Amino acid sequence: MNLHRVLTVAAKEVRHLLRDPRSLALMFLLPAMMLFIYGYGIRLDLRQAPIGLLQEAQDADSRELAAHLAASPAFRVLRFQDRRQLRDAVGARAVWAALVIPDDYSLQLQQGRAQVQLVLDGMDANTARLLRNEVLQLVTDLALARGRPPGMVTVEMRTWFNETSESRYAIVPGVIVMVMGVVGTLMTALTIAREMESGNVALLRTTPLALGEFLAGKLLPYFVVGMLDVAGSVLVALVVFDVPLRGSLAELAGVSALFLLVVMAQGALISLNAGNQVLAAQMVQVTTFLPAFLLSGAIYAIANMPEAVQAVTLVVPARYFVTLSKAIFLKGTTQGVLWINVAALSAQLALLTLGFLRRGRVLGLR
Repeated sequence: MNLHRVLTVAAKEVRHLLRDPRSLALMFLLPAMMLFIYGYGIRLDLRQAPIGLLQEAQDADSRELAAHLAASPAFRVLRFQDRRQLRDAVGARAVWAALVIPDDYSLQLQQGRAQVQLVLDGMDANTARLLRNEVLQLVTDLALARGRPPGMVTVEMRTWFNETSESRYAIVPGVIVMVMGVVGTLMTALTIAREMESGNVALLRTTPLALGEFLAGKLLPYFVVGMLDVAGSVLVALVVFDVPLRGSLAELAGVSALFLLVVMAQGALISLNAGNQVLAAQMVQVTTFLPAFLLSGAIYAIANMPEAVQAVTLVVPARYFVTLSKAIFLKGTTQGVLWINVAALSAQLALLTLGFLRRGRVLGLR
């Protein structure tokens, strides 16, 4: 091996890197983002998780259990007056779980065996499992502190929206979102970047084709392919993974189409800023795949992230579609959940399309 030739090739590659500062910046940005998100944003334990409490009795034993729950750093306790309020709060995901202390709790303790009820929201199976373990540990610790046998107080578990507590029920709808997001963005980014590399986009100046018409024409075939991917993914979720579809298939198709348009518009804007396929693929990785995987709520609960990171997730399109997908599959979505998230995706689609058109005009395109 000739060291001089090796150093010559290395010097040439350094000059290439310096001529492409965007690729160089991404090399430093990607590990920094991963360290920040994994180290600061992702929590696998519970901190101030919202839990509902219905204390049907006002005796000393019930108040002691309620105070023990409120003192735990894992929970943020919200009190309710009746079971209907509690049910609505769990359904709206205002709380992730609900603990019911029955009105005869103290009498049960005197008789030697008591029971409380824990209702869990199974839309996020991992978080539900953490909540269950924390409550069981809390009840056991309280019993031991009072010199009672650990099994004297039992916790009756009820898991809503995922009765079998299957993690795939919560994960598969989220994975569909990530697949759609990455594929939709990458397909669009690469096809337009390829046109820019070959100089075809610049030829738009000599044709009557408007920039908006060019964008619509480029997106249409990939939109059809993307929707076929959605249909195939939903079919696999229902048939292979046996995930229940409790909402409307028409609603799922509609929000899927909207989300696909958003990520395709995002890919188009990335391609105009990148200018070549290699950089476009790198930018898709940083701006689409990582946020969709880590910050969308598909795997890690957003509400369990620090508030600063929760604010960052507001600009991640996958966040809204994950909420819609899980709600339609597992709950049958309510109008409030539907329209709030649809409005957010519609606003992002408008902003991304406007950004594409403005960037195209900056590049001299019509």
